[in-house]
Amino acid sequence: MPNFSNILNRSSANPLGINSGNVPLLYPVRVVCLQNVTTSISFPDQYLGRAINLKITNNDGTNAASYDYNLNSTFANLPASNFSTIDNTVVNYLTVIAGAAGTVLVEAQVLPATRSEAPVEVQV
Repeated sequence: MPNFSNILNRSSANPLGINSGNVPLLYPVRVVCLQNVTTSISFPDQYLGRAINLKITNNDGTNAASYDYNLNSTFANLPASNFSTIDNTVVNYLTVIAGAAGTVLVEAQVLPATRSEAPVEVQV
């Protein structure tokens, strides 16, 4: 695993020192969320890292979808045939509720976890 300590500029405002300008596209991840299904994605558990940039595309031409990140229970509406981005944000968990007539595509830029980070445990 490469050492990213020289790349990351840590500060109290941004303790992880991550932004889209100083982190290369390390692990591109694509997840298709099936229609009329709630999909939960845990980036630390499923991809051994943290998503730092996300693009969520609603492929349903009729129905809206919704999403929530980092388990904050505040779902954002994603209108039919639209997309939304979450940029320069550390996202550990993503929940997507797809519409009844189409899928939702999640594309993420994932920064791998370092061995010094404590593992994040998900309780279901």
